Amino acid sequence: MRRYVQMLTSTWDNKYLASLVRGISHRFADEDIGLHIFNAYDEVFEKDFYKHDKEVFKLPAPGNYIGMIVVFNSVDAANDIHALVARFRDSGRPVITIDQHSEGASFYGLDNYQSMYKIVDHLITAHSCQTLNYVGGPEHNEENILRYKAYEDCLKAHGIAIDERRVRHYRFVVEDGQEAYREFKEMGIHLPDAVVCANDNMAYGYCLEAQKDGYSAPWDFRITGFDNIDRGQQFLPSITSVNRNWEQLGYDSADGLLSMAEGGTFIEEHHTTGYVKINESCGCAHGERSLRNDYMEILNTQSLARVSTHRQDAARKILCSAPNLDKFKEALYESNQALGISGFAVCLNETFFDPDLNSEENRFTETVSAYMPGSNETIDTKVNLLPAAYALDNNTNYIFSCLHFTDYTFGYCVMPFNEDLILHGEHRALMESLSLALMNIKHHLALDVMNERLRTLYLQDTLTGLYNRFGYRDLGADFFDKYAGNVFVVYADLDNLKKINDMYGHSYGDTAIKALADALKKAFSDDDIKIRMGGDEFIVIGRYESVEKLEIQRDMISSYLADRSRESDFPLTICASIAYVYNDPDDLSDIEALVHAADQKMYEIKQTHHNRRATDKQDQ
Repeated sequence: MRRYVQMLTSTWDNKYLASLVRGISHRFADEDIGLHIFNAYDEVFEKDFYKHDKEVFKLPAPGNYIGMIVVFNSVDAANDIHALVARFRDSGRPVITIDQHSEGASFYGLDNYQSMYKIVDHLITAHSCQTLNYVGGPEHNEENILRYKAYEDCLKAHGIAIDERRVRHYRFVVEDGQEAYREFKEMGIHLPDAVVCANDNMAYGYCLEAQKDGYSAPWDFRITGFDNIDRGQQFLPSITSVNRNWEQLGYDSADGLLSMAEGGTFIEEHHTTGYVKINESCGCAHGERSLRNDYMEILNTQSLARVSTHRQDAARKILCSAPNLDKFKEALYESNQALGISGFAVCLNETFFDPDLNSEENRFTETVSAYMPGSNETIDTKVNLLPAAYALDNNTNYIFSCLHFTDYTFGYCVMPFNEDLILHGEHRALMESLSLALMNIKHHLALDVMNERLRTLYLQDTLTGLYNRFGYRDLGADFFDKYAGNVFVVYADLDNLKKINDMYGHSYGDTAIKALADALKKAFSDDDIKIRMGGDEFIVIGRYESVEKLEIQRDMISSYLADRSRESDFPLTICASIAYVYNDPDDLSDIEALVHAADQKMYEIKQTHHNRRATDKQDQ
């Protein structure tokens, strides 16, 4: 039986995630162990997006997994690690954190200190650099702390004083490198012997900003980065950096987790070997660089990006054109075709269908409705997070993502892990398209509910809660046509309403009207259409069963009114003139004719009541 490892990832670089999963999968390949990857996309400029994206980490139950790997190497993710690790560790299963330490978990990662020390030492010993600026990430980020410590120690080891003016801490993004150049420029220290950057993005940004002033590395300053990302390698000059060996790191972490899960000793810390990648930006001879090859590689990358963008746009248009869930299910199949991938499942919270739900309470529910191309089912998330259809495929790794928009969490999406989708950014684009489509459907649902409420107000008598004349007009004929030849109409007219209003006031008259309305609700089913035609006149339209039943219902109305009068100390007994008629299959009349017949019959009964009261008065 296949076992699974839970993997929590806060993705800042698509290649980082893809490489780690590749290495982990390589180690687990012969063990019949799969990955459930719960992924959130971390963005410096989208704090709210990440806040809701990381709701996905609340989904998995530790008992379903043999261990957990946590990959939170991003700007704001460190605060989220400890609670998640503690929850899993308390279940007695091993936990490995990659690139960030957490109490009780095994640490696997690159030796940031030694790697950065080698780069700084190279600048000083190989290139005789004496003035060095440092452009770092967040001051409290674990990796930045280690890299800056290496910078400090290496300078001290070579007898170079630390100049605090030459040190800046930012957020690891391209714009930070540009900002650092501008700040150093204001102080006149923007062209030191070397600029040591805590990652390639900031080194890239620094070079871009310097080029605006006509300066370039390595001629006007030397510069280094960290991470060895594609952007830095393709840049001119290519950035001297540290290759983190991510795939090997994934393999090592999987090996350690498996060892501990099978009873091996606790591994407190393990460092995967990375290596310094000497390139052009530090001024070292890099060999003959083929600009043609660089150009062709860039063209190929741009071509793949265009194809990816077209696919994403097509999928988004298909999904966002769905006005309701029925159309959305059709769109799932079409979007799969547009993206050229195997089926993904959209698992919606029960609360998705509640238009009145407060968005702050809108989180994952214990059961979800899972929609896939050609199927849908209900999933108990306490037992399993995968649709049953996935039990039949050969995939071992699945990726889960939160579906959300603004403050609403709709549910989650799960699909077989697809490295190409991750690398080209199509997975994130798909999650955003699904979320946008679901928000569109939720707006439609809310609009439908609002329209229904407005329609109810339009059709409803405000005093009694019954339908009004508009309700009769909109519903009566349809009901009559649906049950043609088998329809009854009851016509009820409140007796002495004018007398009640004149003698006791309109509030008593309203009480009598509501009493008759309540009597009709009591006597007739919810399927019957109960209408206040206006003033003291009411009708009920329903499916005819027998005269005996109608007689019983008429008696129920009279009894209810008498009891209500007595219990409420009403100044006189509330009563009504009530008549009924019904048709048969051979009757070709319409609803208007049937109502008119009931009205006439009721009028005759009312006259009888009037004559009887007049006779009683004369006898007195």
